[in-house]
Amino acid sequence: MSIITSSGQHRLAPPTEQLAAYNAQVGPQIEDTSDLEWTDTSSKPQYLVGQEVLYLHPSESYNIHWPMSCGQLNLHSGTGGSLTAVLADLETIWTTAIEKFLDIPVKDLKHYRCILLVPDIYNRQHIKELINLLLNRLGFSAAIAHQESVCATFGSGVASACVVDVGDQKTAVCCVEDGLSHRNSRLWLDYGGRDVTRSLEWLLRKTNFPYKDCNLLDRLDCQLLQELKHSSCHLNKDQSGARLQDVHVQRPDTFSRRYQIRVGEETIQAPMGLFYPQLFGLVGGSLVHTQLRNQGDPEDIHDEHYLLQTQSTQQQVAKAVAEKKAKASSKHGGEADKTSSDPKPSLEPRHKRAREDAGGSSEAKHRRGAVRLPSASRRGSEPAPLKLMGVDQAILHSIECCASDETKKKMFSCILVVGGGLKFPGAQNFLLHRVRAQLPAKYRNIADTMEVITRPKDQDPQMVCWKGAAVLACLDTTQELWVGQREWRKFGIRILRERSPFVW
Repeated sequence: MSIITSSGQHRLAPPTEQLAAYNAQVGPQIEDTSDLEWTDTSSKPQYLVGQEVLYLHPSESYNIHWPMSCGQLNLHSGTGGSLTAVLADLETIWTTAIEKFLDIPVKDLKHYRCILLVPDIYNRQHIKELINLLLNRLGFSAAIAHQESVCATFGSGVASACVVDVGDQKTAVCCVEDGLSHRNSRLWLDYGGRDVTRSLEWLLRKTNFPYKDCNLLDRLDCQLLQELKHSSCHLNKDQSGARLQDVHVQRPDTFSRRYQIRVGEETIQAPMGLFYPQLFGLVGGSLVHTQLRNQGDPEDIHDEHYLLQTQSTQQQVAKAVAEKKAKASSKHGGEADKTSSDPKPSLEPRHKRAREDAGGSSEAKHRRGAVRLPSASRRGSEPAPLKLMGVDQAILHSIECCASDETKKKMFSCILVVGGGLKFPGAQNFLLHRVRAQLPAKYRNIADTMEVITRPKDQDPQMVCWKGAAVLACLDTTQELWVGQREWRKFGIRILRERSPFVW
C-alpha cells in the first residue's frame, strides 16, 4: 500500500526491522500502584452494569451480556441471546442509568417523554418491541422513534448531507435531504473502529510490541489498545518517520508499567483499513447490507402490502374493463349504431351483467389470464448483493443511488461524518481528497465547494446524533408525532406507522 504525501511525493517509511530491533530491547518501567480497583461483589449483586462489568475480576461467576452489537439488537443462540432476554437486559441497563446518573426514580418516568434513535437500516419488529419497552415496561408517557442520520443533520445544523456514521462495529452511510432519509441510498458495512484496533494490535506485534501478554479477549487490554489507537493513529499523509510512544499498562492491585516504544507506518496503516477493508481480513456471506423489504406484522393488516394489493387489483380490473369495451366498440360499432334505436331487453339479472362487465366471463378470464396479485412492492424488492467497499466508495455509491442530479450535488457538497470510529487527526482532509479524486466527470465543477464535516460546531462527533434528538424534541412539528401510552395500548404498531416521521 503506497501512500503519497500532499505534495505528491512518496512517504519515507522507517524500516520495520529497525523498529522491531528497538522494541525488542524495551523493558517495563515500574511506576506507582494502579488506582484501579476490581468491582466489589461482596454483597453478591444480582447484576452489574457499565464500568462495573469492565473491572469485574475474572474469577467471578457472572455471565456477561452485550445486548447491542453492530448497532442492532444482539440476538444469538447463546445464553441471553433471545429477543426477550436482550430486551430484559436493555431494561436493566436503562433503568440503572436513569436512576444512577440522572437521579430520576423509575416511578416518576410517567412524567417524562423519550426519543428512541434507530438505525437507518432498521428492523421494524425490533422498533416495535423497543417502543413497547419504553411505554409499557419503563412507563414513559410518550415516545418518538427517529433515524440516526436525520438526527445527525439536526445536531449539526445542516439541511441536507451525506451522513457517514463510523461506529465501533459498523459503518452506515445515508443521504438525508430536508429531514428525510433516502431509502435507496442506505448502506450498512460490517466494519468499524474495532477492526482498526484489531489491525493495530496485529501490526504492533510485527514490530515486537513489548507487552507480550496483551490479549484482545481481555477487557482491560482492549481498553489499553483503544487508548493507544486514539493517541497514536492518524491519517495525516505528511506525517512520517518513527516516533516514541508511551504505553501505560494498568491493572487493579498491581504496579503500573510503562513501555516507551517506537511506532512508524502502522499508525496510519491501521486506520487506512477503513478505506481498504480487505486489510481487515473480514470473512462472511454478506458484509454489506441495504434496507430490507417490510415483512409485515399481524397486528397491522392495513400495511403497504394490503394497500399495494388492493390498489393494483382495482387498477388491473379497470384496465381490463376498458380494454373489453374498446374491443367491443371497434368490433360491433356498426351493429351497435343500427340497433341502438331498438334495444332488446336482456333477460340476465343486472348483478350478473355487472360482474361480467367488471371481470368478464370465465372464458374471457381464461383467455386473458387471471389477474395476478403482487406479493411485494417494487420498492421493497431484494437488491443484488454488494461487494465490500471502503468508506469513500460507500459514499460514492450511496450518492449515486439518489434520484436526481440536483440531489446528488447537494450530497457531494456536504459530507457529514459522525461516530467515534474515524476520530483521527487528518481524517477530514484525507476523506475529502479520496472522494474528490473519484468524483464523476459531470460533478467536477463542484469539487472546490465540497465540504467534509468531522466536528460539526466543535462537538464531539459521538454526541451529534444525541444532540439532534434533543433539538428534535423542541421542534413545533414534533408535537404531532408523540405516541402516548394509551394510544400505543389501543392501536399498537398501527399508530407507530401513522406517526412515524420517516417512511415506515
